[in-house]
Amino acid sequence: MQSRRLGFVASWNMLTGERGWYKPIVVLALLSWVPFLGTIALLGYAYEWARLAAWGVDCAPRRQGIDYLKLLKTGGWAYLILLSMSLACGVVLSVLFGVDHVAFLPLSFDGAGTWGVWQGEGRYLFMFSPRALASLVGQVVLGGFILAAMMRGVVYDGFAAGWRLDRLAQMIVCDPGGFMRLVGVSAIGCAAALMYSWASAAIMGAIASVGISYFEFYDGALYFVFNSEHLLRHLFTLSPTNALGGFLLSTAFSFIGSALSVAMQLVATHAAGMWFRRFDVGRWGLSSDPLPDGVPHEV
Repeated sequence: MQSRRLGFVASWNMLTGERGWYKPIVVLALLSWVPFLGTIALLGYAYEWARLAAWGVDCAPRRQGIDYLKLLKTGGWAYLILLSMSLACGVVLSVLFGVDHVAFLPLSFDGAGTWGVWQGEGRYLFMFSPRALASLVGQVVLGGFILAAMMRGVVYDGFAAGWRLDRLAQMIVCDPGGFMRLVGVSAIGCAAALMYSWASAAIMGAIASVGISYFEFYDGALYFVFNSEHLLRHLFTLSPTNALGGFLLSTAFSFIGSALSVAMQLVATHAAGMWFRRFDVGRWGLSSDPLPDGVPHEV
C-alpha cells in the first residue's frame, strides 16, 4: 500500500535492492567534494530518481541511460530552491530562536539541518539546551518542507513552482500524516550524519591526543567541543609517517561521512517522491491550480 511505502525503511530498501547499489553512492560522494557542481549533480541525481517515484515507478536509482544535461538542469532548479528557501528559513528561525542557535544547513547532504556556534580560539561547539533543541526541531520540520518544495519545482521543471507556498500548504493540510513521515525520514538522516560526525571526531581526538574533542557543561547548556587549534599544534609535532597516517585516516573518515550523507540524501529525496505519489501527479494541471479531487489516496 502506498502510505506504508512512505518511510525510511521503504526508501532504503528501494535504494539498496539491486546488486552494486553502492557504486553510485561512491561516485556521488566523490563528486560532493567538488564545490557547487558536486551539490548540483547530487541533487539532480536524487530528484530524477524521486521524480520517477512521484509518477508511480518503483525502481532503484538509474546507473545506465542517464541524461546528464537533464540531471544538471534538475539539480540546478533544486539547488536554487534550496538556497533561497534556506536563507528565508534561516531568517525566520533566527528571529524565533536567536542567531546563536541557528546555522541552517538543510538537506544538501545529510537530509536536514544542524546547528552550532563558532566560539573562536579553534573551538566549534554543538549546543544542547532547550532553546537550541527547539531550534533543531524547527529546522528539521522546515527541512522536510524544503524537500517538498524542491520536489514540486522538479515536477514542474521550474523555480517558481517550488515557491508556491499555498499549494505546498494545501498538500500538508490534506495529508499531515504523510508530511510528518517525510519529516521523520529527514530527521533520521540528520541524526545518522550528526552521530557519525561526532563519533569520527571523538575517535580522531582519542587517537591523536586527549583534549582535542570533549563535552563540557556551561551556562545551562551541554557543548560538544572540537579544539582545532589543539589538533593543529599536535599534528606539527608528529613524524612524517605518523602525519601521513593521520591524514589518510582523516580522509577515510571524511569519505565515509560523505557517502553516508549521500545515502541519507537519496533516501530522503525518494521519500519526498513517494509522498507526492499519493497526490496523483499525473492529474496535476498548472502550478497555480489546486490539487485534483480525491487526493491524497487513502488505503
